[in-house]
Formats: sequence, C-alpha cells, structure tokens
Amino acid sequence: MKNKKLLFLFLLFFSPLLFGWGGTGHRIMNNKAVSFFPNQMQQHFLFWADSLSRHASNADNRRSTDPTEGPKHYINIDNFPSFVSTGRINQNYDSLVAIHGSAFVIQQGILPWAILIAVDSLTNQFRRRDWQKAMLTAADVGHYVSDGHMPLHLARNYDGQFTGQNGIHSRYETQMIYQFSHLISFTTDSVNFVTNRSDFVFDFIYKNFRYVDSLLRADITARTTAGNTSSGLYYQTLWNLTKDFTTKLFNDASKSTAALIYTAWMNAGSPIITKINDADLEPNYFHLFQNYPNPFNSTTKISYQIPITSYVSLNVYDILGNKISTLVNEEKLSGIYETEFTNLNSPSGVYFYRLIVNGKALTKKMQHLK
Repeated sequence: MKNKKLLFLFLLFFSPLLFGWGGTGHRIMNNKAVSFFPNQMQQHFLFWADSLSRHASNADNRRSTDPTEGPKHYINIDNFPSFVSTGRINQNYDSLVAIHGSAFVIQQGILPWAILIAVDSLTNQFRRRDWQKAMLTAADVGHYVSDGHMPLHLARNYDGQFTGQNGIHSRYETQMIYQFSHLISFTTDSVNFVTNRSDFVFDFIYKNFRYVDSLLRADITARTTAGNTSSGLYYQTLWNLTKDFTTKLFNDASKSTAALIYTAWMNAGSPIITKINDADLEPNYFHLFQNYPNPFNSTTKISYQIPITSYVSLNVYDILGNKISTLVNEEKLSGIYETEFTNLNSPSGVYFYRLIVNGKALTKKMQHLK
C-alpha cells in the first residue's frame, strides 16, 4: 500500500515531465492546425486558432484531478510482443484486452483509443452545434494527436531510463522546444477526409516510433560534445541534430489534428456557425488575431474575423491609453479582414490594439522596436 501511495504521488507531481510537448509545443501545434482545414471549413473556423492554442494543455491539467487521464497521453507500444515481431498491434481495444488483460493494456497507455474516443465525441458535439464543447474537445484531439507525434510517448524507454539518459524527455520536448520553437516553420496544405480513423491514428504512431533511436542518439552526441546536458552548447547541438525530424513532427501533428477535426465535422453534416448565440465562443463571438510580425519595426499586420455584418472599430493605443491611430471605423460584412498599422513617429514600447464589434471589445498587446 505504501508503494502504491508513493507511485501515485510520483505520477501526480512529476508526470508533467513525462507527458506532453510542454506547453509551448502543444500551443503551437494546436494553433497551426486550423491552417490545414480545407477552405469550406476554414472560412467558418479559422477563428478557433487562438482558442485551440489556449486550451491545448487542458488534458495535461486534468491529470492532477482525474486518475484516468494519465494513460491517455502515451503508449509503450514496444512492450507488446506483436509490435516487436511484426511492427503492429491489434488495433481493436477489446481484442487487445482479451489477449493481454485490461491491467496490462492500461499500464502501457491508451493514447490511440483516447484520440478515437475524442473524435467521436467531437462529431456528436458538431451534430448538436454545441460549439463551446466542440472547441474544447477539438483542443483535446490536438493534444492527444501531438502526444502521438512525440516519439518518447510511444516507447518503454520514454525517459532514457534504460539507456542511462534520464531526463531526455523533458530536455527534448520542453527545454529544447522552448528555446528553438521560433525556428520551426510550417508548410500548410489542405487535409482530406479520413475514411478509416483507426488505421490513420495507428499509422502515424507506428511511423513516429521510428524516431526514438534517432532522438536518443542525438542526446548522446550532444552530451558528448558539450560534456553535460544543461549548457547552451548541449541544447544547440541537440537542436541541430533533431531539427529536421522535429519540424516534420510538428507539421505532421498539426496536419493530423486538422484531418481528424475536419472528418468529425464532415461526419456531423458540416454544420456552420450561423447566428450570434451559436457563435458565442470565448470571450465573444468575433475574433481578434495576434499581430504579425510581433515585435515589429515600423509596420505590422492585424487580422480579425466577424461572423455577421457588424459595425467595427479598430484602434491603437499607447501604454497610457492614448489613442494614436484609428485603423477601422465602419460597417463590415462577415468575414476575415487584415489591415496594416505603421508606426514611424512614436517611440519603441508596448502598444495595444482594440477591436469593438457591436459594442463588445477585444484587446491585444504588441511590441514596437525601432
């Protein structure tokens, strides 16, 4: 009993090191997923990007209160004899339990089935036009899919504990990604409908498992080069050795997330947000995107989306609340808009841009650097 309590406490307080791409990675992959939606879905759901990003770590946060959540984030697939011999496992959960027993299967992690269950829930929420729950579930789909694109989530040697590389999990997915995430680029195209969701999910798990050895070898080389696992030289070397497949994993995770969300939406009959109450997502039914680039030198672009014809004003303020520019002040049809803000005379510093649509407001911060 004492050992069980110690194990529970370990999982409760230290499992954040063992799960997830870290908050940074999950936010990026969820945010980029909407870019892969086909046009017929993107025009209605592009404004989900920030919400999917904001809720990207909800599933991780639930682990502290939900004892069933942890196994949904990984699968030690190489602990299954059939995978070792054939490179595959029985994809039917009940059949796998009949072979190995439920305790063993759960102990190895249930990531692929967690993805499939979340997609089914998302489909039903789309059918009911329950947009708030659908957005939250879509964020979970993105989280689990991203976990399925983190190689160490798929292997028994998830933290290098069997090869003397303890801590590689956090060093790679959290600390390295935090330092170099700005160098990860995305090449987007439209996804297709997924006809066999189980094959789709298991195929990317089988494929991504192949990167485990590459990652572990990179850690050994980086540690040998730097003489430690904590210096800037170590992380720079680790990034140099892993950046190609890490960038691919990020792209593939966002694209796979988009494909499954799109498939759920299509299976639900492709419903769209058609009235204000339906679109009453957080914090309002319209959306204001982060400016790009940010920080900016002289000119930056600001985008926003409104679902219905509305009177729109978009103003820029300095840190004292003084209005320094009016970018929009007119009625706009529903759609996505982009405008430019040029700041040539004002000093460097923090500025705010505020969007008001039919009396409701959203505000974001931007940084001007001369």
